[in-house]
Amino acid sequence: MASKSSKINERNSLLKLLRSFTTLPISSLSGLVIWLFIILFYVFVISGIFTIETDYDWLQLLQDDYVKQVILFSFGQAILSALLSVFFGLLFARAFFYQRFIAKPFILKLFSLTFVLPALVVIFGITGIYGHNGWLVKLTALLGISWQPHIYGLTGILIAHLFFNIPLAARMFLQTFQAIPTQQRQLAAQLNLRGWQFIRLIELPYLRQQLLPVFSLIFMLCFTSFAIVLTLGGGPKYTTLEVAIYQAILFEFDLAKAALFALLQALFCCVLFAVGSLWQKSPQALLHSKNLWLAKQSSAVQIWQVFYISCILLFISLPLIHIIFSAFQAESLWQIWQQPQLWQALAYSLTIAPLSAILALFFAIALLLLARRLHYLSYSSLSQAILNSGMLVLAIPVLVISVGLFIRLREMDFSNYHLFALVVLCNGLTAMPFVLQVLNLPMHNNMQYYEKLSQSLAIRGWNRFYLIEWHNLKSPLKYAFALACAISLGDFTAIALFGNQDFSSLPYLLYQQLGSYRSDEGAVTALILLIVCVLIFLLIERIKKDD
Repeated sequence: MASKSSKINERNSLLKLLRSFTTLPISSLSGLVIWLFIILFYVFVISGIFTIETDYDWLQLLQDDYVKQVILFSFGQAILSALLSVFFGLLFARAFFYQRFIAKPFILKLFSLTFVLPALVVIFGITGIYGHNGWLVKLTALLGISWQPHIYGLTGILIAHLFFNIPLAARMFLQTFQAIPTQQRQLAAQLNLRGWQFIRLIELPYLRQQLLPVFSLIFMLCFTSFAIVLTLGGGPKYTTLEVAIYQAILFEFDLAKAALFALLQALFCCVLFAVGSLWQKSPQALLHSKNLWLAKQSSAVQIWQVFYISCILLFISLPLIHIIFSAFQAESLWQIWQQPQLWQALAYSLTIAPLSAILALFFAIALLLLARRLHYLSYSSLSQAILNSGMLVLAIPVLVISVGLFIRLREMDFSNYHLFALVVLCNGLTAMPFVLQVLNLPMHNNMQYYEKLSQSLAIRGWNRFYLIEWHNLKSPLKYAFALACAISLGDFTAIALFGNQDFSSLPYLLYQQLGSYRSDEGAVTALILLIVCVLIFLLIERIKKDD
């Protein structure tokens, strides 16, 4: 009897769910279509990898020394990068939090800028500082010291990862220091708790809650790092799974090996994404210092903190300064600006970025309309599943998607229009998780606050969006669009697989210039990318300020 009643309840729940779908408004039904499209697209892409006929014994291939080395290095460099980023980021956050100076808002904006900078722009700046002919070599030569750095390999990969992830970790830990109540700080001062005792009893309980989320996020970013490892890896010894996929297709045209690496990458990323989501928290952090009470630091601690802050700022700012300096020092600067390849790549980049952002917005809004409606109807689990489908690109990287598309469509005669559409689609999927994060809360709040009002006044569709929801969504939509543009502009993953001489972008052109040692041309390309990203970043900051 119990089993029969449970089956009846399941059947009734299913009928209720199907009835709910039939009564959804058109705007929410569009989300259902987009959701089904995304699921079918991923099935189409991933199943394409399994269609490769191969003479390989995949189990035997997994025991190959090269494959083992690739897997071990993928995990090893990600663990090391995440550990160093968390360590240095935590030290900087603590020093930055306890020091008071005018330039704090500027430093926070500089750290936020690193999030939207293309990896290849930073790589150009890093090689100019730490490379064989970089500023450090010239400085040591002036001091009479003979020293040759090894920028290509694990060292260069770690430096680039630290550039991006120290600011990210620092901003996340700043939120933790901000969360410590003033009353606890005052009580600790009354009890004369200083130094390690203060850290252990007051700060560490809060920091412990944030250590795993920060580590897991940075580990995931480093594990899926592509452009950095591809450019600074320096050889087979320093190859990750994504780079191995790229090399297997473009250099060896071994689709079977590429398919194996792609499946391994997707499997590892799905597991890491599932584990990391248990601890994941928002990386955004704001520092408000008006109502803070901080105990006075000793002179020795203040000197150390100022010194450490200065070192990290030099580490972050010197590559950017080198880009600007080297671009204006380039020989034949006027001839470089007149090259048609540069303007063609700029045109493609400035077209791909907004179109990808619009696509990401369209997908994200459609999914959110459906998810919030289901949540309002008390189908919370299904609503969360729909939102998670928009995050699939974090679990299945874009390069794996690109490989699946490459295998599925390899018989097609690709034109630049086809390549353009593929890159826009891949870049749009890359930016979609960030758009979902920006729009999720305001769209959910609109549903909670205005749904009954809209029903009572019979306001639906476009009229509801324009008359009721637009006021609260205007700033988040602008912010999400600008952020998606910045992410798409600097993305190198899809264009690396589909790009060619006639179809390029600024990151792809910069990669070609770095690979052929055309440093003067690369300096100009890097400067253009830097300027465009800074302009987009300033737009983002303006939108956040107006919100």
